[in-house]
Amino acid sequence: MAGRLPAGQFEIGKDGAGLLVVGFDGSGPSRNALAYAAGLARRDNAALLVAFVESLNSASLWFFAGSPIIPDSASDLAGELHDELRGAGVPWQFVSLRGDPARALETLADSHMADGIVVGRSRSPWRGSVAAHLARRSHRTVLIVP
Repeated sequence: MAGRLPAGQFEIGKDGAGLLVVGFDGSGPSRNALAYAAGLARRDNAALLVAFVESLNSASLWFFAGSPIIPDSASDLAGELHDELRGAGVPWQFVSLRGDPARALETLADSHMADGIVVGRSRSPWRGSVAAHLARRSHRTVLIVP
């Protein structure tokens, strides 16, 4: 996914975004982030790279006979994304990753030379905020949508 430019080309300082990475987990804040990113992408003639990151230390990691079983949340979200982005008028791609969400989103954005990362606000005061981590450590624009 290369945004507006042909594969292998990257332009610094262009007007508008060419590619936005969006963190999406199906929560209300992530849906708001997706809607905002889709509108921004439509206005800038950009593409979306929507990412679901399964944290390996999340409560959704279960064990059976000593082997981890990770629920197939990504396939459920892919169906929801088709519904959410139907008629949005922007090219998009969905990827599922595992690991630390903030690091995974930043690595994904780096590898695709994305112009920015869009995430929703934190849902829980008990866990570290992905949005706050990205805002402090990212090397690109981070949009935090309430």
